Amino acid sequence: MPETVNVYFDYLCPFAWRGAEVAEQVAGTLELYFKWHHFSLYQSNSKNNGWQLWNETIDPHDESGTKGLLPFLASCSARQQGKELFNSFRLETLRARHRDCLPLNLETLTRTAHMVGLNMSEFEKELGNPETRTRIAQEHHVARALSVFGTPTFHFANGDLAYFRISQLPQSAEEAVELFRDYRRLLETYPYLETIKRPRPERN
Repeated sequence: MPETVNVYFDYLCPFAWRGAEVAEQVAGTLELYFKWHHFSLYQSNSKNNGWQLWNETIDPHDESGTKGLLPFLASCSARQQGKELFNSFRLETLRARHRDCLPLNLETLTRTAHMVGLNMSEFEKELGNPETRTRIAQEHHVARALSVFGTPTFHFANGDLAYFRISQLPQSAEEAVELFRDYRRLLETYPYLETIKRPRPERN
């Protein structure tokens, strides 16, 4: 049986997209099953203790889907139709945003849902279901209880939990496998290792 790896992600995050592409490349070779959970960076970084993303009113003209809530709602709707369709929708939505530079509005999400083969009437019904917002809140709070702070964060079966940030995609599937093996090997071999971060030059 593949090992289950829980992943916390936000559709707004380009690092979450790159992490998802790596996961897609390594899952079969490394015998891993990635289980994806929603985690809002806007909510996590908010200084307003009374503000809650899942209670936000969505502006149809906002390219972020109002701080990422709309793609989360669409994602939960897709998940109701099974893990394969959910995973296809999740990956294609991340690509639409970060590879194709499309807004996370209803038009993009509906087009993606149709492209991956979702039942559109069920998809649209779940978008407006208040319980979908509750599920987003619950997922976020589970992640916060684990001290998740960034996306993507991978949580392995042995308890290792770490943020994974890459600035570009690996050149090949083989390189992706080696990268992910090395990432995990560091976590397992050096449990006291908390951060490796390259300095970045200032940009004008």
